[in-house]
Amino acid sequence: MTNLQKIKRLYSLSEDQNYGFSDSEITELEARLNVQLPEKLKDYYLTLGKNEDLNEVHNRLLKPDHEIDFSDDRYLVFYEENQVVTYWGIKEADLKLTNPPVWGNYGTDEDPDWVIEAKTTEDFFLLMAAYNGTLGGLKHNANSFSQIDGTVVDYIKQNWREVPEISWGKQSVYTDDFYEVISLCFDEQQNCAAAFVGTGDRERFDKILDILNIDWSYTSDEDEDEED
Repeated sequence: MTNLQKIKRLYSLSEDQNYGFSDSEITELEARLNVQLPEKLKDYYLTLGKNEDLNEVHNRLLKPDHEIDFSDDRYLVFYEENQVVTYWGIKEADLKLTNPPVWGNYGTDEDPDWVIEAKTTEDFFLLMAAYNGTLGGLKHNANSFSQIDGTVVDYIKQNWREVPEISWGKQSVYTDDFYEVISLCFDEQQNCAAAFVGTGDRERFDKILDILNIDWSYTSDEDEDEED
């Protein structure tokens, strides 16, 4: 299964429907910047770029018509953090690669601090799909900012599969065949300090909340109750 297919499954998107920008919009972008986009970056824009739940609920995919551009130090910036403090891009020298690494600038425009965020463009989009999904992009989501008991962490590790390409020392993402995702954050002592859950399936969501003994700071049920 490709990363695009994993994202579509997670967000319950049809394999037969297109959720992306048009070929002409991408061609105009390439002409404006005098570049050829890497294949995997272009594929994402053409296939999933216009889906708002996936790309605009929290961190945001920049639009091709006027938002994507080069930073002063020549990174092609195409994604921004929800408070516009951090943004992500690809080194100009790497644009010739099919699936280049993605870097995040955790500094400023004047004093940039670029850190590798994902080894490939595909992995970056999968990471953002999981991240945005647990923070509202997926219909059913929950989060906890209380310390998570070690027995709960062990249970998650035993019953969900870790996604190594979007996990690292302080954050691990787990899934059940991309019908749901669970993200765990760890402190310096490797204590689990936060948990995030997201899925498009209500039955799966209810089962997760029932099984995991977690003091949730927020569940999407709260918003649904207010709407009712």
